Amino acid sequence: MKKLDKKYIKYITIGIVSVVSVIVITGFVFLFDMFGWIGSSETVTISICENDNVSIVCKKMEESGVVLNQHIFKLYYRTNSPDATIYPGTVTVQKNSSYQAITEAIHHPQSETIQFTIPEGFELREIAKRLLAQELISDEETFYQAMQSYTFVLNSEISISGQEMLAGFLFPDTYEIEKGATCEDIINIMTSNFLSKWTKEHEQKAQDLQMDVQEIITLASIVEREARKTEDFPLVASVFLNRLKIGKPLESCATVQFILHERKPVLSVEDTSIDSPYNTYQNAGLPPAPISAPGMMAIDAVLNPAETDYLYFFTDQNGDNHYAKTFEEHNALIAQFGL
Repeated sequence: MKKLDKKYIKYITIGIVSVVSVIVITGFVFLFDMFGWIGSSETVTISICENDNVSIVCKKMEESGVVLNQHIFKLYYRTNSPDATIYPGTVTVQKNSSYQAITEAIHHPQSETIQFTIPEGFELREIAKRLLAQELISDEETFYQAMQSYTFVLNSEISISGQEMLAGFLFPDTYEIEKGATCEDIINIMTSNFLSKWTKEHEQKAQDLQMDVQEIITLASIVEREARKTEDFPLVASVFLNRLKIGKPLESCATVQFILHERKPVLSVEDTSIDSPYNTYQNAGLPPAPISAPGMMAIDAVLNPAETDYLYFFTDQNGDNHYAKTFEEHNALIAQFGL
């Protein structure tokens, strides 16, 4: 056999050494990457979607600069977590995180949340529309059905059910809820918020007024829609409570607006003549259920009304309320303000 020329031996040796060096250096680079010894401390957030599999997640890690190579990381992941389930959510890690830390983060993603706000005085239909607009529910009817079948346990003696009555206990506030939450989840978080606000002191004051919680919330829902300014809440509450005491119809415009699904600034005689149990011009006492979701200011106003003899009030064009003890005084004030 012909001997190799020393020159070729030199080139082969250099080639072998070069290849081995590249393999060793590459191995060290990926080893350093595995232990998080390279990369910046920059924090990145990766979204894991509902149907993402291991390959997609590993690709997202490479694209985000969290790992150097998706295939190397996938090999590590499958070796160390062969039966792990990929859950949707967000994963927040630093770019110099170890593969172990990244794997742990994937196993425990943070749930994606959506924030929504329900203002005081929203009717059930407005709440449903707000939830639909923020894609928290698929359709309004499904939400109504969930409301109808939901039972809110206030205490060992009182359970509240039926969408009409339950609507008053969807406490108005700003909420943050997991993306993909069910209608029941939404109802539960809102009614639980009410439960956290309704104290034994509130319960005692309701008893002092000889009213149950449903009646308090129903009246508060009307006060919420009728009062314009903070100082008006206890005064408006006193007017309605005074009327209830003597059996005089509440004659609340808000209850007729609830029937009309329209907040008309001025009601016609025809409007106030509508045949409905919610029409407090035609029926004495409270309507059968709340007309809106009242906040704590309205609830506290009903439980702590101003001490007055007022039976009438109206709102002028500037949004100020004017109160009167008699119908004659009431008409005189209306004439005085050009209404």
